[in-house]
Amino acid sequence: MGFMDRLLRRTSRLDEASGEATQRTTPVQAISSQTGEGEGLPDRWYAPQDGSRDRFVGADGLPTLRLIPYRDMGGEYVLRLCEDDTGLLVGPTDRRLPRAGIYISQLRGEAHHQAECRAGNFHPGDPVRLVREPENPYDPNAVAVYDATGQYMAAYVNKQKARTLARLIDSGTEVEAISIRGTRPGVGCDQVAVLAASPDVLRHLLSQRPAGAPRPAHER
Repeated sequence: MGFMDRLLRRTSRLDEASGEATQRTTPVQAISSQTGEGEGLPDRWYAPQDGSRDRFVGADGLPTLRLIPYRDMGGEYVLRLCEDDTGLLVGPTDRRLPRAGIYISQLRGEAHHQAECRAGNFHPGDPVRLVREPENPYDPNAVAVYDATGQYMAAYVNKQKARTLARLIDSGTEVEAISIRGTRPGVGCDQVAVLAASPDVLRHLLSQRPAGAPRPAHER
């Protein structure tokens, strides 16, 4: 069982065992928010746009972030970035993430691949394959996303992120990816989102948060 699976199971047990824990992870009521990526989440939960382009880059060159399990407003468990020293969340469209070597994309076209989405494993935290399609007639920068077996295609990286990822992949840069939103095989899958990064960065993001780090903002 992977680290993120253990975290998700631990969070589920907290929900069952404690009313307080359930309150912390229950989807919040809609609150107007810009920082919350249009999800209606409180701004105070998110790292502010403070003008620091390298806010998420540590002295060692690795991100000052980790991935944590998070239950969205629809009750679905996903993975979300959390800042080490503040516990603040970081939205998937934060423009500072590429500076830290992190590329997140909500996929496009899942509706055309429903059977494959259901058959493949796109569970949060599990690896996925990025496959370039330079001959794609609709987009020469197209990047398709398959499950780890390479058999089942979920959809395509959105065009804006595909340009960046295509350039990295075509240059020979090693890029790995995981699902941060999706489902296990046999479960209907309406939305898939992926996070791509170098192997070192991805391994770092999946590691446990530092000892003594503040609790994630949405759990306080």
